[in-house]
Amino acid sequence: MGQTAAVPDFGARYEADLFPFVERPSRYINHEINAVVKDWATTPVRIVLVFPDTYELGISHLGLKILYQVLNALPGVLAERCYAPWFDAAQVLREQKLPLCSLESCRPLSEFHVVGFSIQYELCYTNVLHVLDLAGMPLRAAQRRGAPHPLILAGGNVFSPGPLEPFMDAFALGDGEEVVVALAHWVAQQVDGSRQFLLTEELLRDLAQHVPAIYVPELYEQAPARDPAGRLAPQRARHAATPFPVRKAWVRDLAALPPADKLLVPFCEAVHDRAQVEIMRGCVRGCRFCQAGMITRPQREKDAGQIVRETIDVIYNTGFEEVTLASLSASDCRALPQALRELFDPQVLGAARTAVSLPSLRIDSFDPALAESIRKMRKTGFTFAPEAGSERLRRVINKGLTDEEILETVASVFHAGWQLVKLYFMLGLPTETMDDVDALVRLVRQIHGVCSRVKGRAARINLSIATFVPKAFTPFQWAAFADDADIYEKQQFILHNLPRSVAVDFHDRRISRLEAIFARGDARLADVVERAYQLGCRFDQWREQCKFDVWEQALRECGVDVAAYLAAMPDDSPLPWDALECGVTKEYLRAEWHKALATEATPTCRDGACNACGLQRWGACL
Repeated sequence: MGQTAAVPDFGARYEADLFPFVERPSRYINHEINAVVKDWATTPVRIVLVFPDTYELGISHLGLKILYQVLNALPGVLAERCYAPWFDAAQVLREQKLPLCSLESCRPLSEFHVVGFSIQYELCYTNVLHVLDLAGMPLRAAQRRGAPHPLILAGGNVFSPGPLEPFMDAFALGDGEEVVVALAHWVAQQVDGSRQFLLTEELLRDLAQHVPAIYVPELYEQAPARDPAGRLAPQRARHAATPFPVRKAWVRDLAALPPADKLLVPFCEAVHDRAQVEIMRGCVRGCRFCQAGMITRPQREKDAGQIVRETIDVIYNTGFEEVTLASLSASDCRALPQALRELFDPQVLGAARTAVSLPSLRIDSFDPALAESIRKMRKTGFTFAPEAGSERLRRVINKGLTDEEILETVASVFHAGWQLVKLYFMLGLPTETMDDVDALVRLVRQIHGVCSRVKGRAARINLSIATFVPKAFTPFQWAAFADDADIYEKQQFILHNLPRSVAVDFHDRRISRLEAIFARGDARLADVVERAYQLGCRFDQWREQCKFDVWEQALRECGVDVAAYLAAMPDDSPLPWDALECGVTKEYLRAEWHKALATEATPTCRDGACNACGLQRWGACL
């Protein structure tokens, strides 16, 4: 009888042949605090969660950490992690002929049953191919058919999946907690713990029919090229039993979820080196540019008691000295003031001097008492997002703030003892003119005047100014991306007319242009992604790494009409993402688009009448 081949010890190989030759080996080692290691031989379902960017970014992402905890709480299921290797590690892996492995057990990604990518932005697409390639797996889904391979799946921000469709077997839409549990149960029925999937269309049809919120691209007719008017043909399911459209998953009651209180603690400094507690999910403010506010509806909140318990537990379990109370709009959470009062009790966080930070706050729901409460702890800065400089343009984007409201709020923060206010704006919004940009400058100069009147403190203002990118499932999904020369002129106007003491950071408009091409892209752009990867593009969202000339070359070689992807779209045209359903209807988005062009605002339904966005069909309204 022949002898069974020994299983390679890739952990030992990594220690000997990888770690000594990379700049930051802490990106690739195991055993962080709260990491989970299960026995591979006795665990029948094996899933690896992949964040297609550096460890420092990926370990900061709360969503992946939540899914990691949810999956590892299931009996018979192990979840491990992988992050995109930096250039030095990728070179060593290739030279040593080592496969890309998971952190926890250092097993090759190709040995898992599911490889699940967490997609956060369009410019991580070449990193997805980077991971698949280093793992030794074919890049295209069609090349994996009929052979034993893991199921390659993507979740997160995948509501415009076109450019990734030829590479993925499936996409998971919406809140991941319930989807991954159903997926794990489905996988358990398909495998016996010792073999991979045999990826066939029949298997994928079964997946789409039995796991909710799963979109399998090859089960749908793909839209052909646009006609001269820019319109696409409608998408259709190939089989009657295939869901159309695919409805996203959403968790109705956040209190029913297990607490995410044992978050991973990295060895190296993370981009967001702090604990995180989700206090609310979703937003119904209706900002017309905001994809997150549309695809994450409905709004669901945790009560003060749950927020306090999770915050105390996560600090105890991680040892972090700062905690972020995370949501799209923290000041909209009704329980936040009470939760902060309890947390700042001297016997709770006060004794440990733990700092509390909040993400970007809405000025129209900001309570000055928040600044007064949080100032008792270490100050981390307040962030507001007026987005547009003029009151007219703020009505267009449905962020109906007055200059007076903005000035009063900023003044209350400075006078409460805070020394830093960060403000987010965008350029290139629909209907924007130089008058709106001039209004932005005048508003910031007024804020600077408020800052200057704070005696005895060096109060500061930081501006972050991005270029607007039209996104799927928003009222602005039909809008054009702004002309590059126009954006440059506006940026120069701002720089030359603001006080030097105001720090200004412009998001690279070239990166925004690439993002805009892919944000509304279809499957034909997959050729561009693959060609750019072949030409060396990696980590494109990092300003210093993005090779704009190479991307231009890839677009030219693939014959892409860039202007068509950046132009305004007919609002009666089928869209590349019509097979997906986020809850908000196209009819509502179209009506909001026309209201924007007419400078008409839509009040939030948070405390008023239902705006009939589509979620009411699901019995999901507040």
